[in-house]
Amino acid sequence: MNIIASIILMIASTEKFTKLILLFTLLWFIATPIIKKITKNSAKKRLLRGLACLPPLILCLIYAATNIHPATFRYFISRGGLLCLILLMLTAVMWIPDSKKERKPLILTVVNGLLMCGAGVTYLAVIISLVNNAYISDYSALGWADSFSRMVDTMSESYVSRDDKNIDFAELKSKYVPMVEQAEKQNDQKEFAKVLLEYQYEFYDSHIWLQQNKSAVAQAEHELVGNDYGLSMYRIDNGDMIAVMVEDGSQAEKAGIHNGTVIKKWNGTDVDEAVNTVLCIDRNYQFEVLENEALMKPIFLAGQGQETAEVTFISDDGSTKTVNLDSIGSYKLREAKVINRLYSKNRIPNENFSCKMISDDVGYLRISEERYETELNDIITYAVGKQKSVYDETDAKLQALSDKGMKYLVLDLRNNTGGYEQVGTAVASLFADRTLTGRSAVTINGRLVPIHTISTFSEGKWKDIPVAVLVNDATMSCGDRLTDMLSRCPNVTVMGITSTSNSTHTIGGCCYLSDDMFEVYYPIIYALDENNEILEVTADRRAKVGFDLRIPVDHDAAMMIFSDSEKDYELDYAVDYLHRQQG
Repeated sequence: MNIIASIILMIASTEKFTKLILLFTLLWFIATPIIKKITKNSAKKRLLRGLACLPPLILCLIYAATNIHPATFRYFISRGGLLCLILLMLTAVMWIPDSKKERKPLILTVVNGLLMCGAGVTYLAVIISLVNNAYISDYSALGWADSFSRMVDTMSESYVSRDDKNIDFAELKSKYVPMVEQAEKQNDQKEFAKVLLEYQYEFYDSHIWLQQNKSAVAQAEHELVGNDYGLSMYRIDNGDMIAVMVEDGSQAEKAGIHNGTVIKKWNGTDVDEAVNTVLCIDRNYQFEVLENEALMKPIFLAGQGQETAEVTFISDDGSTKTVNLDSIGSYKLREAKVINRLYSKNRIPNENFSCKMISDDVGYLRISEERYETELNDIITYAVGKQKSVYDETDAKLQALSDKGMKYLVLDLRNNTGGYEQVGTAVASLFADRTLTGRSAVTINGRLVPIHTISTFSEGKWKDIPVAVLVNDATMSCGDRLTDMLSRCPNVTVMGITSTSNSTHTIGGCCYLSDDMFEVYYPIIYALDENNEILEVTADRRAKVGFDLRIPVDHDAAMMIFSDSEKDYELDYAVDYLHRQQG
């Protein structure tokens, strides 16, 4: 993707008023020297030139008047202020004499050049700021319910998956606006946060983020996740629901429940039925893929109950026993620990692009995010379209492993938080046996229009080495994109206990709610595969990103995963798999 295409994509993704100003500014920047040339050498023409300064000045005043609010002044400075600065610079340029007959001093020539250069540089700064937040809607001046209602309306127009996921925004308004009104009457920010978390869950999209007011959000999460009864649960491959991470010395342990105990009923309902009613609400995870959420539901079920929970389980002697367990506080901490264990966050190294040998013949490459150098450099590379340094330096690391005897490779993308597509494309280029592509698109008149294309270098130096790519539900965004490309390489097997999140569309929308109490971010740009098919999860919630093997979890594996053991079950499985396949 070249710089012009980047600018077109970002401008096309902005809200209408900002889009108008961006387009006007670009055209006016081009028109300014032309207007000055045709209006020189005449007092009457110079008067026309003076009048020509009014359009940018008027737009500047209107934009400032409609975008300045105390709660979101920092947003206005970061973008609105830059747009106004450009308009003011273009206004000022029109007043600078521009002919020999006007006896223009040298200083005015310098000022004219500086203003034009400044306007151009500032314009590029605005474009760069659009990379993460293109479509901003500021409802901070409205009340709670009004700002929430306007946000729903805005998302119904600009949320990229509104049709693909069959989102009924009218129903969402009728369901949640009265709840926000009630929270507003009580001035209860925690209740407002609860509504937003439940609203977020309706979209099963990890690219919908809730920010600001962390205290209220944390309180809301604690209430929604429920009570801690001293244990969590997980369903293993034979269908049994077993207890995991049972608290030492807890009432549950004293009653005979320990790690691995089979749980049969929860609050009098068979666990297989009870999990069907559970909502897996967590600000950090949305579990887009239905199979992934099914694995999570037992974890969230363990927090459901009042002051006590009735639990039926199979005791050590094989008999069925029922006990009432008292709540020992919020379940949030235990729920987070269980997910962290499942995602091996306590076992996976965090250093991005780190390499090592993990056996005599198996190398290991860890990619925690698609970021490589400075943020600015990554953004510039995103616009230019290549990240050759990533290819060269990663290739050198793999070559060093090969010199040590590497015959197989584990590429660890678990908990990959994303970043910039060009970084992932450079990595995929190392393993591709052909040119692999992906695209981003916007909708114009109801049609998908691809604008941004990424592609591998088609070099594939390591295309013949067997590779196991490890992923999980916390592999998202550009991590999803990289996984999709790698999954199309014949030497690669993508595996994990869960698939990737399948959250691939690009964020760019943001709504500032009442007094900027909360900010809701959401995707506005489509991610397409090489066949121009949508790569994101749709209404059926089936994985679109390539996933070859769901790693099985039996009783012994679960005991290892949900323990303090430093052994990485998924990594060991990947190594054994590579050896078995070649044996």
